[in-house]
Amino acid sequence: MFDVVVVGAGPVGCFTAGRLAEEGLKVALLEEDEEVGRDVICTGIIGSAAFQTFPLPQEAVLSPIKSILFFSPSLYTFQYTSPENMAYVVDRSIFDKGMLRYAEEKRVEVRLAAPVEKTKLGQNSMEVVAKEGSLNTRALVLATGIGYRLHKDLGLATPHIFLQGAQTEIEMRGLRETEIYLGKDIAPGSFAWAVPVSGSKARVGVLTRNKARFYLERFLEGPLRQRVEKGSKIRQKPIAYGPAARSVNDRVLAVGEAAGQVKTTTGGGIFYGLICSEIAIQVLKKAFHKGDLSYRQLSEY
Repeated sequence: MFDVVVVGAGPVGCFTAGRLAEEGLKVALLEEDEEVGRDVICTGIIGSAAFQTFPLPQEAVLSPIKSILFFSPSLYTFQYTSPENMAYVVDRSIFDKGMLRYAEEKRVEVRLAAPVEKTKLGQNSMEVVAKEGSLNTRALVLATGIGYRLHKDLGLATPHIFLQGAQTEIEMRGLRETEIYLGKDIAPGSFAWAVPVSGSKARVGVLTRNKARFYLERFLEGPLRQRVEKGSKIRQKPIAYGPAARSVNDRVLAVGEAAGQVKTTTGGGIFYGLICSEIAIQVLKKAFHKGDLSYRQLSEY
């Protein structure tokens, strides 16, 4: 019997599992993929405050961000430069593997290639049925990102609104700092970006209400056309825009993007997921101390 099973070994899931184990709980971490950090669609920008607050893998940092150049719809520019690093661009493969290592070092039982098929709530525990077999647990934490397949049966809500993100990695000339482009003709409902990674490599993308691929292709062929040297495949994903109405139930709670815990102005989820994870950990710690994992007790979260 586990105290907690965490489903999803992204950064928030790994942190949650590790911290719960650090609190003395017996924790298992289940991940459907065979490897973490592979084919992640993410700009990889994480605020410097996140590195100051949480035990994040420094070796994943590719470059700092101190300056941002903003472009208005008419392409007028405004530059903001901070006296200190505002954020860092990370390699998500290295970052995610570092977070998994954090969980393993806390003696979390990690199972990769173990997709959860269903759950069964009992009187004193919950059965988690995974591909490799079943586990019994006193509490369940969903850190499944934009995977909401388990939510309905567990009585959890999903985020009500989603934006669409599309991104590609390209070779780009003359990109010395992060560039942000605003305007309904470029990215309706949000913004577009070009982020230097290393050398001439850049991550370019858009966050929009809809048709993200269309707007990214137009962005590459429009404002950036003279600077793009070599492109690659465009990848896209939905991004939660606002929290889920209900992220707890008896013996279960959701964290990170699984609960819609995303910064709505940027679509960033790691830092805010970690902040909410720490809140969830404290709520679970209190619930275990009281011996009460009911919805009423967990609803403090």
